[in-house]
Order: sequence, then structure tokens, then C-alpha cells
Amino acid sequence: LPKKVESITPYTMALVAKYIARHRLRETQLLDTIAEFLVKKAEYLDSKVIQKLVFPFSRMNYRPSNEDAFFEKLESVLELKAMNSPLATVNIIMSMFQLGHFPRAILNQVFSPAFINNVINSPYALIVRRYLSLLDSAVELEYEDYSGPRLEERYKVMMFDHALTADEVNRKYSYKGLVAEALRQLVGEQCYKQDEVLPPGYYTDFLLWINNSGSVGPENTFQIFIPGKEKDCEEEEGGGTETRKREKLHRVVMSVNDKWHYCHNADILVGSRAMRDRHLRLLGYTIVQLPYHELEKLNGIEEVKHYLREKLLELQLIWSSADG
Repeated sequence: LPKKVESITPYTMALVAKYIARHRLRETQLLDTIAEFLVKKAEYLDSKVIQKLVFPFSRMNYRPSNEDAFFEKLESVLELKAMNSPLATVNIIMSMFQLGHFPRAILNQVFSPAFINNVINSPYALIVRRYLSLLDSAVELEYEDYSGPRLEERYKVMMFDHALTADEVNRKYSYKGLVAEALRQLVGEQCYKQDEVLPPGYYTDFLLWINNSGSVGPENTFQIFIPGKEKDCEEEEGGGTETRKREKLHRVVMSVNDKWHYCHNADILVGSRAMRDRHLRLLGYTIVQLPYHELEKLNGIEEVKHYLREKLLELQLIWSSADG
């Protein structure tokens, strides 16, 4: 492909990009070739084609070797074409954000009243509002220097209100059910929440509240976790409320990272997953990663319970040393 880049049509290159993204192939030489093609041809390409060519970079969480020219070209083209295809525009910006690049001039445009009014009555208004809501949250969390227009509160919606399609389709291949059963036996089903959607719309596998001494439980009724017991979730009595007031509560997200959450044959999370984790950490959540390549080595529910117990104990040690 690199040798034929001059003779390849945008349509063919878009097909190559689609294949790379679909199969999560982090083939850097191929990706760099697409980036080179984009820098040379972007002015002549439709926004929807550019969107297809950019997507594999955010999907693979990969900044090309010519990243300065790549981002500069995308910004200059988007400044001219932002209004032509608003959905493609916000998709391209989302890809940039996932790669940690924040184009100020374009954000000024897409958060402007003119852009909002252009999309709000269109057939794709809801999906654009979802993207803009997530972009606005990302600006809040990651782009402190930005001082331009922002999305008005009345237009904000949750980005996702249910599991991602890939997670639904692959549910039967996921380790999530096994982890759920092990967690239920370990701490009791009242002590965690499953499938919570956290603002600005991030879907999570398991959400727990844990204090420094290892107590686990619902946010409101505090319960105690004593590593080593078969059923470790019991109501605290007496001074339990006082303990809760004195000790810091950690909001912990347990994340079951299945095969499709990673680039193919690599331990690099796909861009959307990586950005979700980044944002949840910035929002104050502690993330416990449960990678499939660790889970697949476990044999039976008892080993999974032991594995989860070790993960929770590791957290305690981290928090204890931080406080110490």
C-alpha cells in the first residue's frame, strides 16, 4: 500500500480504513500511509470520506508519525467544511479528542449558535447533541485553556444510555457474567451496582463504594468488607455512620475488558474505551481493570473470587500508602 499511495482512490483508501477499524488492526505502517494520504488530499475530499479515514486512528488509539501535519490539515479543512456535514464534523472532532488533540478554532465553530441552530432541527439532531454533550464534557475535563463558546445546558443529553452495540452483540463471549457472579458471592449483590451509566454518559460494568479500611457497600447504607470471608457484606452497626463520615469514600469502577476492547493482538485499549477511563479518573473514580487475558487463566468461580479479592486488597494498600 505505501508504494501505491499516489494511485489509490479516496474510495479505496476509505475501504482500507474501514477494514483496519473493524478488525482493530494497529498496523502502524498502514495507518501512517493513510495519514500521509490525508495530508496530501484532504482539501479535495468530502467530510464524510475524511471521517472514514480518521476513524481508525482514534479506534486504534494511534497518533501517526506525521501527527503535526495530520492535525493541522484536519483543522484547516474542517474550518472550511464544518457546516457541510455536521455529523461528520463532530465525528472527526471526537476522533481528535480521543487522541488527546483539541482544535480550538473548530470548537468555536461547533459550539456556536449558528452550528447548533443548523443541526437542532435536522433528522440527526439527537446524535449530534450526544456527541456535542460528550465533547463539551471533555473540554471541561481536559482542555482548561479553552475559553470559547460551550454547549448550552438545554441542549445537553447523555452520550450513551445503554450498553455499546459491540458489548451487547458479544455478551455471550464476555467474562462479565462470571465476574458478576463472583462479585455477588464475594460481597453480596447489595454491595455493588451493575451496568450503571455515569455522567456524561459512560457505561460501566460494576460500581462500588469502598472506604480506606476496606468497607464496601451501597453509597447510602454502608456495609463492611472483610477479605477472606465467604460472604463479606454485612450491615455495620453502632459507630458505622461515624466511620463513614470520618473516612474517605472511594468510588470504584470495575472494568471487564474483553478482547474487543483492545487493539488486535495488543494490550492497548481502543480509543473510546481509553477516553472513557481517562474521563472517569478525572471525575474522581478509581478504575480497576480486569483484562480478559488475566480472566481467561482463571479456572472456576473460586479462583475468580480470589482474583477479585486480591484486586480489592491492592486498592487498600495503595490508599493506605497514599494516606501514610
